[in-house]
Amino acid sequence: MIRKLVSIVVALSLVMFSGSGAQAATTTEPPADYPRVHFVPGSNINLLSSSSNIPLRIQNDYREDVVVHVHAIATNGRLVIPAAIAVKIPGSTTITAKLPVRATGVGKVDLVVWLESFGGYRLNEQVFIKVNVNADAETNIIVAFTAIVSILGTLGLVRTLSKRRKSQVAD
Repeated sequence: MIRKLVSIVVALSLVMFSGSGAQAATTTEPPADYPRVHFVPGSNINLLSSSSNIPLRIQNDYREDVVVHVHAIATNGRLVIPAAIAVKIPGSTTITAKLPVRATGVGKVDLVVWLESFGGYRLNEQVFIKVNVNADAETNIIVAFTAIVSILGTLGLVRTLSKRRKSQVAD
């Protein structure tokens, strides 16, 4: 009876502990060259208009074309993202997707972006993109440029007219 009990315990321990270390290594750590679809890191973005497109570089390491949804949310109300966009990425390439946004304020915003498949599965971790929003800068630059051109044009006209008067008086 004791022999049977010992043989059952030995058999169970062999089944439970044999090969578990090899299985854990293969299931928890993917290979270093494992293909994936992911964002390519970039620099901070300066948004100077009230509505524009934020460029997002996405790399597809697979050989086949992939279609993904790009989702984004802003950490505060200074940026509004209307909806997720669908992007087709050819195999083994990097593309620049354009995410439409609308600015509602001025200041710094962290944009949280991620990729999903059509089935709703996340393909990567969330990525944070720093955006400096200055929605009125575009209008201010246009007004300042118009004012400078008007002032320079007026000064040039006054100078030309005064030279013409001096030349008429001299003759």
